Amino acid sequence: MIFYYFCIMKNYARYITFLAVAFLLVRCANVVTPTGGPKDERPPVVLEASPKNYSTNFRGRSIHLTFDEFFTLNNPSNNVLISPPMNKKPTYRPSGKTLIIRFEEPLKPNTTYSINFGDAIKDLHEGNVFKGYTYNFSTGDNIDTLSLKGKVTSASTLAPMEGFVVGLYSDDNDTVPFDSLPYKVKPNYITMTDKKGNFEFSGLADNDYLIFALKDNNANLIYDLPNEEIAFYSDLVKPYYIDYHIVKDTISNDTIADSIVKKEIKAEIKQQEYPSYELFSFIQEDSIQKLFKKELVEEGLLRFVFRYPAQNVSINALEPLPDTFNIMQVYSARKDTVLWYFTPCKDSLWISINDGVNISDTTHYSLKPRESVSKRKRRHEEQTIKRLIVKNNTKGNMLKPELPLIFSFTEPVTRLQLPDSILFIENKDTVYKNIKFEKADEYGLKFKIDNTLMQENKYQLVIPDSVFFGIRGYTNDTIRLNLSVQEESVFGNIFLIAVLPDNVPQIIIELTTEQGKNLDKQILTQTEEVAYWYLDPGKYKLKATLDLDANGEWSPGNFSKHLQPEKIVFYNGIIEVRANWDIDIDEPWIIVK
Repeated sequence: MIFYYFCIMKNYARYITFLAVAFLLVRCANVVTPTGGPKDERPPVVLEASPKNYSTNFRGRSIHLTFDEFFTLNNPSNNVLISPPMNKKPTYRPSGKTLIIRFEEPLKPNTTYSINFGDAIKDLHEGNVFKGYTYNFSTGDNIDTLSLKGKVTSASTLAPMEGFVVGLYSDDNDTVPFDSLPYKVKPNYITMTDKKGNFEFSGLADNDYLIFALKDNNANLIYDLPNEEIAFYSDLVKPYYIDYHIVKDTISNDTIADSIVKKEIKAEIKQQEYPSYELFSFIQEDSIQKLFKKELVEEGLLRFVFRYPAQNVSINALEPLPDTFNIMQVYSARKDTVLWYFTPCKDSLWISINDGVNISDTTHYSLKPRESVSKRKRRHEEQTIKRLIVKNNTKGNMLKPELPLIFSFTEPVTRLQLPDSILFIENKDTVYKNIKFEKADEYGLKFKIDNTLMQENKYQLVIPDSVFFGIRGYTNDTIRLNLSVQEESVFGNIFLIAVLPDNVPQIIIELTTEQGKNLDKQILTQTEEVAYWYLDPGKYKLKATLDLDANGEWSPGNFSKHLQPEKIVFYNGIIEVRANWDIDIDEPWIIVK
């Protein structure tokens, strides 16, 4: 019995030993991913250039750049810029850690070339970009070493503009006038703006230059498309010498980089002030008045759309009209759209449009809308009684303090018929019988109730049908409205003094949301207080436009006329409005010209 028990315990001990060994072997067999070192955040660096950067008397057809690690190229045809521009772009071929650049056309004699690699070079594994590397060489005995810096900013939003081609033009063309060079020929030097809108030239000769920037939509380096955004500097500029230190690149043992090493590889640069030229971009408008659209919008409504305000455009019927036709001509807020409202009583009409200079148009218009193809839809339209659509200026049945109740209509109202059945009740117990409506605009598209509405009171308004009569004969359906006037305590107010610069006829001050939606517009001709009452709690911006042509709106520039876009200035910072709070800005807003 003892012997049997001993055998069992011996076998059990062997089993336990076997499991322990197996467990250790399994743990040893598990492959653990090595943690490795810190992430590589360094871009590739040029260790050797052949010929050396800033070489003279270049006679070859290719350049070799050797980096300290393997790299890839990111669209070199677009990201690498060569000045002066070449008709045939070079080829770019990686070979191990070396980039081979081969020229496909002969180089000009006694010329300094500058190759700006932009964001085209990045390391193979982490994608770290070698930014701003420039290789310069000369085909003559001397090399140009001057530089020029600047920035392209949107004139309308003040945002930095990325991806603009910036060109320098020297006055050395015998056949093309200097001011026409961007329309006709490629620049003498080119570079491109980065994400911050900045640009930089190097390898420039000591000449006077015109700076012209272009969003080159067709990639031909010429301003030849009307929708291409442009920017230019008003005066000619001279490049300057930037005193960089050529320093040792300590990345690789005792290797010395030939290139001028920039701050990406910790270059030491003397702290000096260099001119920087800021350009403001815009899309140049064609100065010729044009008729963009002419159409029958619906029965009883013709629309004519022009490029510019059309007060001087004559629109006339070329045939006698019945007395019942009742044309009313209405302009849009910008005056560039003309609406003809009329009482439908003709099937067609000949109309002439003429401004005496650029527009001379005669058209025969059908005054009957096209019938619906669907029989069901056509039957529905025939059975539907057309009504005058009416809206009001309440929001959620609430009206802001000190505002009248305004009704807006889809066509000019030419007649009112006020019956005794109009109900206007205050707080369920006060009934107003003498309700008066006043025209609130030039054309009768808006009417207001000439009754003062008080805060904390509730109102009920019932207007029966056929009170308002539009020019096309349509009338309103019954209007039922329950409303209240909001308390002042739910709003905030802004007050500030706007100081106008000298020699500016007027300033346009606009209040916008944080996202830029325009909420209010005021025109100032002198320094005065600007007040914004009853604003909803939220964040706001203030924008000022120096309205030099006094047309009441921002005007873009015109390169042919040497006109810069009108300057826009934003108030410094976001203004946060809170309920029941006045923001009285003590320090005047001095708008700098």
